[in-house]
Amino acid sequence: MKQQVIEIMSRYIYENCSEIFDGFAKFPYALIKGEPLSIQAYGKPGMRHIGDVDILISKMSLNISSEILTKFGFTIKKLSRQGYILTRTFSHQTGTWHKKISNTQHISIDINYDIFWGEFEGPRIDIDEFLSDAVDIEIYGHQVKTLPPIKALIQLALHHYKDMNSIYLLSTRNSIKKRMFNDFYFLFARNINSIPLNKLYELSSTYGILPYIFYIFFYTELLYDDTELSRYTKALKTLDGENLLHYYGLNNTERRKWKIDFNTRLDCANLHDFIKDDLTKADLEKIIINKGVF
Repeated sequence: MKQQVIEIMSRYIYENCSEIFDGFAKFPYALIKGEPLSIQAYGKPGMRHIGDVDILISKMSLNISSEILTKFGFTIKKLSRQGYILTRTFSHQTGTWHKKISNTQHISIDINYDIFWGEFEGPRIDIDEFLSDAVDIEIYGHQVKTLPPIKALIQLALHHYKDMNSIYLLSTRNSIKKRMFNDFYFLFARNINSIPLNKLYELSSTYGILPYIFYIFFYTELLYDDTELSRYTKALKTLDGENLLHYYGLNNTERRKWKIDFNTRLDCANLHDFIKDDLTKADLEKIIINKGVF
């Protein structure tokens, strides 16, 4: 019954976003997470809870995407100058676009212009290049673009790393969930022929993200006994990746050592209690500002 409700809601969202998808087809884009991930990981839509529709574009396409969303009735919360700077400095996306469909229903779209977190200190990935081999997929009768499985896995791994290490998210929600690893594992296992180890290693090395990819494989392997998963984890291991395993924080300045093990962190309802004594004044100020913007 739950899956049926999710599918009905998702179908409704996609029907009301068809003009948006048509408009975005004029420049490189990909739907990420949501229903594309449901299909790639589980073989059909409606297998994952859907909230916002997430779309990945490059920063060069932000203006035209805003014009399209505005044209079709979507609005976005106006930010103060401080809020605008914060989203550009510490976020990978704009604020959420909303459209009210009825008195009780609305649609939300998140425009992502990066697959890294704002605090990331290394070279950024060229998003237009990352989107260059986006693939066609049909969702509820609508043709849309999404990432090929190997890049969907990379995007998901970086997304999960952010959720598992963001001081703001760890302080305000249950951001380390078993379902994250379910999505990652089934995306990997179902598409392993499209995610050859040598190609994943090559892309991860080129993008400078091997430590983060290993990090997610390592923790996924703790939950799934799978020979191929273990083979990939061993091959992707780096010293930098190992050094990240028992810490949280999205850059060297924020990084602190966990006082609890992974099993305690997993699906913990209040992670803030376990990190609050380590938070600096700067951390607390950042959390307060983030609450006001996001």
